[in-house]
Amino acid sequence: MIPEKIQALFDFIDYLDERKTELINKYLPLCSELSKLNIERSKLNPRSNYIDKQKYDEIQKIIEEKFQPITQDIYTPVITRLKELKIWSGDDVFASIWNNNYSSIQEFKEKFESEDLPEVFKYKQKYLLFRKETNSNFLCLQFVFDNLDEINKELFDFFKDTCENEFESFETKTVEVKSMSEILKGFISNEEKNVKYSIPHESLFDYQNVKQYLPQQPTIKNEIFMGHKIQVGDITNNSGQIIIGKDIKISDSLNGKSEIADKISELIELIWKEQNIGLNQKQTLITNFDKVKEELFEEQPSKSKIHKWLTNIKEGLEKLVLSHEVIQAIDWLYRNFNFILS
Repeated sequence: MIPEKIQALFDFIDYLDERKTELINKYLPLCSELSKLNIERSKLNPRSNYIDKQKYDEIQKIIEEKFQPITQDIYTPVITRLKELKIWSGDDVFASIWNNNYSSIQEFKEKFESEDLPEVFKYKQKYLLFRKETNSNFLCLQFVFDNLDEINKELFDFFKDTCENEFESFETKTVEVKSMSEILKGFISNEEKNVKYSIPHESLFDYQNVKQYLPQQPTIKNEIFMGHKIQVGDITNNSGQIIIGKDIKISDSLNGKSEIADKISELIELIWKEQNIGLNQKQTLITNFDKVKEELFEEQPSKSKIHKWLTNIKEGLEKLVLSHEVIQAIDWLYRNFNFILS
């Protein structure tokens, strides 16, 4: 029998599937039109020339009018349904999509029955087809789909017969850049791709100089989350977000990576022994630690991913009472990544 939390994920997939034809036929063309307007607007310099200012204001007005149905008919209904199904708790960055469902998925992997498999395969196919056939964040759902892809991959990857990455065709790729000018070039060259840009924290000042030229969403507020994951969300259709992350440092040597991986393994053992942490909290923390450890040994480790998982860990630890040994180990690990704990 499919557990309640897993069924909620399946119910949301049904919701997406029911809306798929409408979204493709009605809203993808609108998103494409808005993206072209965004690019046209981004080429203008409204602060330097009155003609550009007039053109900018004219395009901005058109965008605001055309964007209203995106908010009203896509963003609001989707996040409302996620909340109704208790998949998402209402947090701004949608991290609760992972945190609310991870433990239930692990439990289902341990206890599934043969009669559950047809349902699992059916909903896996539905979700993969929806994402491949739409292949869009609809200008407002980048955070939502990033987190939904992650949690659904955690579930469905267990139920497959090959080593193929079934999510690859629509997964967001992270491109690390050194300046905002590189990001501006990227918006044009990656217009139709799922891309997000990672830039060192010290380059943030560049953003203040060029942000007026970036495509903007008139209704969905672009936010910068200072202090941990600094993001500017959903800049253009299928262009994802900019992640202006702290300058995570990763050792280039195998010995350095192995030392950090060993420390993570020690931390995991210590967390399992902690008396003041609930089982679900332990599993969430350990999952993020494991992801950091695995990423270290990728051919090109993603700093933005490691920063995300370290942030998840930090937020998960903030309300916990920990032993001195655990605190010391965590402090050592974060210092080695150049991630400052405050």
